[in-house]
Amino acid sequence: MSKAPQFSFTPEQVRGLFDSAVKELEEKLKALVAVPGPRRDFSNTMLAFERATADFGEAVHIPSILAYISDNAELRQASQELELKVNQYSVDLMTREDVFGALSEYAGKGEKLDPVDARLLEKTLRDFRRNGLGLEPRKKNRVKKLMKELIALELDFEKNLREVNDALELTDDELKGLPEDYRARLKRGGKGGWLVTMNYPDYVPFMQNAENADARRRLEAMFNDRCAAVNIKLMEDALALRRKIGGLLGFPTFADYVLDDRMAKNSATVLSFLARTQDRLRRKARRELRERLKLKGDGARTLNAWETAYYNNLLKKTKYSIDHEKIKEYFPLETVLRGMLEVFGEVLGARFAPADLPVWHRDVRAYEVKNADGSTAAYFYMDLFPRDGKYKHAACFGVRSGRELEDGSYETPAAAIVANFSPPSGNVPPLLKFDEVVTLFHEFGHVTHNIFTRARYATFSGTSVSRDFVEVPSQMLENWAYSPEVLRRISGHYRNPAEKLPDATIKRLIDAKNMDSGLAYLRQIFFGLLDMKYHTARGGVDTTKVYEKLMKRIALIPMSPGTHPQASFGHLMGGYEAGYYSYLWSLVIAADLFGAFEAAGVMDPGTGARYRELILAPGRSYDEAGQVEKFLGRASTEDAFLKSIGAA
Repeated sequence: MSKAPQFSFTPEQVRGLFDSAVKELEEKLKALVAVPGPRRDFSNTMLAFERATADFGEAVHIPSILAYISDNAELRQASQELELKVNQYSVDLMTREDVFGALSEYAGKGEKLDPVDARLLEKTLRDFRRNGLGLEPRKKNRVKKLMKELIALELDFEKNLREVNDALELTDDELKGLPEDYRARLKRGGKGGWLVTMNYPDYVPFMQNAENADARRRLEAMFNDRCAAVNIKLMEDALALRRKIGGLLGFPTFADYVLDDRMAKNSATVLSFLARTQDRLRRKARRELRERLKLKGDGARTLNAWETAYYNNLLKKTKYSIDHEKIKEYFPLETVLRGMLEVFGEVLGARFAPADLPVWHRDVRAYEVKNADGSTAAYFYMDLFPRDGKYKHAACFGVRSGRELEDGSYETPAAAIVANFSPPSGNVPPLLKFDEVVTLFHEFGHVTHNIFTRARYATFSGTSVSRDFVEVPSQMLENWAYSPEVLRRISGHYRNPAEKLPDATIKRLIDAKNMDSGLAYLRQIFFGLLDMKYHTARGGVDTTKVYEKLMKRIALIPMSPGTHPQASFGHLMGGYEAGYYSYLWSLVIAADLFGAFEAAGVMDPGTGARYRELILAPGRSYDEAGQVEKFLGRASTEDAFLKSIGAA
């Protein structure tokens, strides 16, 4: 068993890390390239490359992610500089003619390999070609230069978002509708009012509960105009670079370049999928919109962006008698975490034991993940509250990839949930709103993919799957949050832990699950189509105009005048470019997989064991669609998804 990961780096150590890690990797690559042709085999060529790059990745990965989670500004800066160097060096690495030549020379021997080894060789050569290898030198060097420029733009975009500290100062009257524990944790502003920040624990409850419509309008305008002065240009410059890259590599659009290595394969498949799903949802969404406009009253014909969360919440309170501010009293963070780990421990055959491990901040909690036989399967961390300079959303961070080491042992994988839940307020412990419970389950789904991997190679480990499959485990686990059996186990009133969430409330939560599924998934389709429009355009893109036009037509909600929401759409600058459709694509698969658990019982360990073995453990070692078919006994269809959202 490998040691737990270490996080105690100084800015000086991080600054010096790149050169030493690259030097070590270069020595290994030099030896690989020098192998005489007749002596080339899988071990001294393909496996040597895989192990060398995996060792390099492990050396630089944790120091790089400190840019998102450290509370030391100097360390964050050093880490971001390291991340930029590593990403740009990766472009150099994947455009190396000598390494590509060595791998191609070995591939030309046509040796018989087992399926996983053969897949590793095929995918690695494909990655080189996707970086311009095989093009004439001038084109290849142009691709390389553009890719490096693109990385710098993407990192600047993300840095700008992380460092947002805008806040709207509001009066007591403008906070009407917000609960006391919300007010209690707000800071005072310079004019004697209260500061509501752009962090989710401030923004989301305010938009759902504030009775003052103008205050909601002003906050939404500030939120959806974050970083507009700098990030719009960064995004539009990035789109231009991507367009050039796609063209140089011989693809009609950048989207087609990206999708060539995904389950969907091309933009036509994605556009057809989104259009088909949109048609199935539009009638339900229009019905939902009319219901909210009726609640708004005065013959309203438009629901504005600053009104959607408020009237959605009001409808939950009136039609379903759901008051999420009251319900959160049954979801103290500690109770939810304990229940969640017990539930998924039973389903997946594991135990999560709190452990005294090195961490990156005093708020971080650490666990050893134990297999049924008592062996350590993985390490797991949770960093759950906002702080300055920290990543602003909720995400699973892969900390270390599981993989076979040279001595035959297995590198113990590690993963973390990084989130921004409401901290304690006065005498009230941290409480989770129900949608935060769902978010927690979602991110834990990604964690399971990382920590239960048994992939032979880091390239295939955990969440290193096709981007349009990566959300399958996360979205599947959300379903457990709607199980009465599970809700009883993860709830307990913070004043009286024995008092579980009442059965009547559980029924209302489940009944309300699809109260906005039409509008919610049209919004997902809007984001997916926006992404596709940006990345299939043949010329320059006015990102604001395209956003405004599509939002009204597809999501049925107009973009607020003067805002630029794309300036904070980090997904399109952080790995989901030409891939946002993946959320809906993978949700279809996830709903189908969950059907197997529904049939056997959501706590069935036998189904859990099969799921762990066939879906989580392989990572990308095998074709994802083939593994799904093996688990289901048939190919996946959209039927379960449409049924699950009330649109069958």
